[in-house]
Amino acid sequence: MSAAPVLEVRDLTVEFTTDRGTVRPVEGVDLTLRAGEMLGLVGESGSGKSVTSLAITGLTEYTGGRIVSGSVRLGDVDMLALAAKERAAVLGRDVGLVFQQPRRSLNPTMPVGHQIAETVRRHRGVSRREAWERAVQMLERVRIPDAARRAREYPFSFSGGMAQRVMIAMALACEPKVLIADEPTTALDATVQATVMELLRELQHDLGVAVLLITHDLGVAWGSCDRVAVMYCGQVVEEGPGRDLLTAPEHPYTQGLLRATPHRGMRRQLTPIAGSVPSPANLPAGCRFHPRCPRFTAGMCDVIEPRLEVRGHGRSDRCVHPEQRVVSR
Repeated sequence: MSAAPVLEVRDLTVEFTTDRGTVRPVEGVDLTLRAGEMLGLVGESGSGKSVTSLAITGLTEYTGGRIVSGSVRLGDVDMLALAAKERAAVLGRDVGLVFQQPRRSLNPTMPVGHQIAETVRRHRGVSRREAWERAVQMLERVRIPDAARRAREYPFSFSGGMAQRVMIAMALACEPKVLIADEPTTALDATVQATVMELLRELQHDLGVAVLLITHDLGVAWGSCDRVAVMYCGQVVEEGPGRDLLTAPEHPYTQGLLRATPHRGMRRQLTPIAGSVPSPANLPAGCRFHPRCPRFTAGMCDVIEPRLEVRGHGRSDRCVHPEQRVVSR
């Protein structure tokens, strides 16, 4: 029996008002994250991944967007029904957040240990001493050497990889049910990326936290995620078990992403996907991927808007083409 869902997103749609009119960078997104699971949300820049994470945490309003439909449930809690103060209490306590560029997320005027301790005091209501001890414990947990001394240092003294470990320590200090990691390895070199992902997997296993990993890099998702959902133009176009989906993708967009992603030991030439992600203000009719799709058939792909269809074995994809079952590797 599969674990119970800790996070359920249904029919999530987000709108922004721009000088070109109203746009929907996220439309009709469904996601389910189960206890102890790592779900990868992948896609090119502009596919709607980060807007989805902001909507899940209720932070869309701070970027000028608004949620026009859908639901986000954290266990029994309706996240979208919470007032700002109630939502702030949930974030940090039940939901931990890790963003890219950790130095921008950390307060440069405060030692990192104090920042972690402040989070613990706010959400756990413990004494200063207990909060400080927890901060040092968490820095040790994310493998920062000489944690008691380094807890008193400022963010500028940490490398990019070490600063990201501090962010992970802060996000997990209150033992949340869900950790949302938005591009946590961006701007890190390959060796540091691997170390950060290894740490996330270890903590996921040891602490039983459910992880929503948002990344544009299929190489990061490969081998890390229990399941993967691929986004394009604000919609999930394919979803399934991580290794199955990334070994034998069925949607042409996922296939294109894999052909454009380097893998360890690969010798074939990388092939980029033709064209670019269209603007949400100028989406094509029919399938949103059809202007870039090698399977495009006029009168079908540019007319019919496909639904996300269940295909069996935990797999689903959004494609109306009769050759969708043909996998090109």
